[in-house]
Amino acid sequence: MSSSSASRSPDKKKKPLPYFMQKSEEAALPSFQNRRTLADHVKDNMLCAGRKSYFQRVVYVGRHPKVSGMTLRDRFLKLIKEMQESTTNEIKLFGLMINFDGYTVHMVESAEETVGEYLRTLAVCELFELSRVVLVYNNINQRFFRKLVWRASDYLNELPRTELDQHDPNLTQATIDAFLVKVYKLCKMVREEELDERSAFKSLYLDENYEEHTPDIAVLEYLLGLTCLFTVPEYASFYGRLPDGSSFRDRVWPIPQDLTPYDVFETGKYDVNLTFGGK
Repeated sequence: MSSSSASRSPDKKKKPLPYFMQKSEEAALPSFQNRRTLADHVKDNMLCAGRKSYFQRVVYVGRHPKVSGMTLRDRFLKLIKEMQESTTNEIKLFGLMINFDGYTVHMVESAEETVGEYLRTLAVCELFELSRVVLVYNNINQRFFRKLVWRASDYLNELPRTELDQHDPNLTQATIDAFLVKVYKLCKMVREEELDERSAFKSLYLDENYEEHTPDIAVLEYLLGLTCLFTVPEYASFYGRLPDGSSFRDRVWPIPQDLTPYDVFETGKYDVNLTFGGK
């Protein structure tokens, strides 16, 4: 009678976990011998996200001619539909698109090629009076949304406006940080609402529960006036299209590797001097 262990098929070799997911204290940090590059961290994040492609998150704000939030939603929907019908990218656009009366706060997530194509399409349209890209987060390891979620609101004009101290040297960074905290909170709240299976109907309008976490007009106008931030057309012209990178193997020596000996440039008494120089 054969044992159960003998009847089992041999286990397939499992892929090693990234170092920050390993439980061993010795493996908590990369060792000197196994040096980690930026590419290793990119691979780790893609492994955590369960993807094989590079994902990016972009947050931008915009001011529009005075129209309702639902009208803005319809215009963006038409533009995205036309882009997705003509694109060759298989990965669609995800994120949260919040439209107010005359303003937009959008957070988009997708593959870098898809985000770049969307921003290039957005740059040539005439939807914006003014726009600013507030955040670009490369190589995200998790997404807020797995589809494009739309919300509109008509309470923006009723929110109390933030008093901004123009003499504060840290005003710019503090305002951007506070804005992003609110945007991330809105994303988390809307995500929880979308995942709530108790309610089959999802309202397209933000209610009073979201007012506390909504950036007011003073903050939006301040961000739109920051010349240190790219506009959507400026960002699209710089980063909207990925360059065709040529291999550096013929241009860089020695080829970067983890196994390059630390004493590669040291010569011993029996080494041959190929430079035909002195010692």
